[in-house]
Amino acid sequence: MAPHHLLRKVGLYLWVLAAGLLAALIYYPVETMKLRAALVALGIFVWCGLLVMLWGRRFLRGILVLITAIVAAFLSLPGRVSYDREALTGEYLAALQRYDGSPYVWGGEKLWGIDCSGLMRRALGDALIVQGVRTLNPTLIRQAARIWWDDTTASNLGEGRGGAKFLFDIPSINALDHAKIRPGDMAVTESGVHILGYLGHDTWIEADPAEQKVLIARAPSETVLWFKGPMKVVRWEILE
Repeated sequence: MAPHHLLRKVGLYLWVLAAGLLAALIYYPVETMKLRAALVALGIFVWCGLLVMLWGRRFLRGILVLITAIVAAFLSLPGRVSYDREALTGEYLAALQRYDGSPYVWGGEKLWGIDCSGLMRRALGDALIVQGVRTLNPTLIRQAARIWWDDTTASNLGEGRGGAKFLFDIPSINALDHAKIRPGDMAVTESGVHILGYLGHDTWIEADPAEQKVLIARAPSETVLWFKGPMKVVRWEILE
């Protein structure tokens, strides 16, 4: 076998392997910093490999190059600082509720497996992407990428980090005057081990480790453990 044919065959095997690993990581619900880095690296490798393999086919090459150029140009635009926060909040609330019933997986950030902080971050990222594409605002897309890359825990959010802003402490959700908060606000346990999102109308959503799923509950409630203890109320700064 000629050297260039052998090299092409090895390259094809490597590309298939990389594509398979990429698909597996996309499906795997848990995301860590190392897995995110692997996703980015494999994604770039697979896309560039596809370009190389199809370079001799003019039409397909032109499509891939055009897609690459359009995406790169869009994401590099300065974007707009102003955006419709009410629409973004509405999209965020809708995104949160799409995960209702999803199984609880510690460290998960997917529809088929998600944890408490992953639910808040993933739903906001979904909302930012939808609004960014809908309004052609790359600023929102870049913000979604930052939220995805920054592996922020419930404890971090409760401390007012990771894009969240601390508002005030409360003795419990059951004792909270819900008129003092907005839909989209979040409540973090004093210990920082759990976080819930407020949907409005005294209703909260959470990825509950005890129930092993995402659920929606109305306050006050004596059956929801997380409604009974001290909490920190926080808000996403981008929804402020």
